Amino acid sequence: MIFLLPFIVSCEKEEAPLVLPPAGELQNMSASMGVSYNDQVYVDFKTGQQKVVPYRSYDLAFEASAEGYRTYLNTGKFMFVAHTGDTSMSAADSTGKVWRTETEHLFDDSTAFGDYRDPSGMSTGVTYVIDRGRTEHFGSVRWRKFKVVEVTKSQYKIRFSNYNNTGVVDFIIPKNPEYSLMYFTFDNGGAMVEVSPKKTDWDVVFTKYTYTYQTEPLNSPFRYYLVTGALLNKWSGCSNEQYRKDSTAAYVPFETFDASHLSNVSFNSLAGKIGFSWKDYDFNLGYVIIPDRYYLLKDTEGFVYKIRFYDFYDDQGNKGTAKFEYKRI
Repeated sequence: MIFLLPFIVSCEKEEAPLVLPPAGELQNMSASMGVSYNDQVYVDFKTGQQKVVPYRSYDLAFEASAEGYRTYLNTGKFMFVAHTGDTSMSAADSTGKVWRTETEHLFDDSTAFGDYRDPSGMSTGVTYVIDRGRTEHFGSVRWRKFKVVEVTKSQYKIRFSNYNNTGVVDFIIPKNPEYSLMYFTFDNGGAMVEVSPKKTDWDVVFTKYTYTYQTEPLNSPFRYYLVTGALLNKWSGCSNEQYRKDSTAAYVPFETFDASHLSNVSFNSLAGKIGFSWKDYDFNLGYVIIPDRYYLLKDTEGFVYKIRFYDFYDDQGNKGTAKFEYKRI
C-alpha cells in the first residue's frame, strides 16, 4: 500500500476553476399596473418576460409545495381576516375579534391566518371570518366564513359559506410544486384561478398591496394603507437586499457596484424589501423617485441583478408604470 499511494495521488484530477459568466448589459424595463393599478405584473429578470393579470382575480393564495400549509389574503383588495376561535362554522362569530391582514414581508410565522394545525400537523378546524375588501365587495358577498378542513402533501380541503351560514361549500385546492402558490376565488361558488407563472419563471410581482404602519394603534385609521410596489417570490428561493446611501454601511453607487462587492451583501427573503419605498409622493410634483437607492436580487439560479428605478409614469405621463434599469452582475 505504501508503494501504491503515489500512484493513487497522481491519478487525482485537478478541480476545474469556477468560471463566472460575464456580467450582462444594462437594460431597461417598464412594468405597467395601469393608472388605477388594476393589474399586477410578474417579472422574470433572466428572460425579461412579464405576465400581467388583474389583481382582483383571486381572494386567497395557498402554498403549493408538498409541505406547504400557509394561506394568504390578497391584500391588494384590502382584505382582512378574523380568528373566531370556534370550530363550528354555524356558531362562529366575528364580534369583538381582531381583524388582521398580511405583513409586507409575508413572514412565515406571522401570516394573517396563522397556523391552524395542531402539533401533529392536522387541521384544528378553526373557523375564520374573511372580509373580502370594503372597496371591492358590497353586501353579503363581502363576507365569508372559512376553514381549512384538511391539508395533505397533494391538496387542501377547505369549507366556506356566507356569513349567515347559507351556501356551504366543500372545495379541493390541489397542490402543484411547479408553482409558488395556488390561487382561489370565492366568486361563482368558488374556483381555482391561474395567476402567476411557474415558480422558476418569476422573481418579483409589481402589484397593489396593503402596508401596515406598525407604530399606529390597531384602531387607527392611519394603520393600513394600500400601496403599489414589488414583492419578492420568496417561495422559489429568490432573495434580495436594499442599498441606500443614507443608511447602508460601505455604500457603493449603483454604477460601480459589481461582483467584487457581493461579499458584503446580506441577502434575505423579505418579500417587501424592494416594496414601494423607491418612490415618494410630492403634492406639487406627484410621484418622485428617491435618489441614491437601488436593489439587489438573487434569482433561483444564483444570478444577481442590480435594479434602480427612475420613473413611475408612462410615456404619456400616466402614473402606475414602474420604470427601472437592471443589470446582471
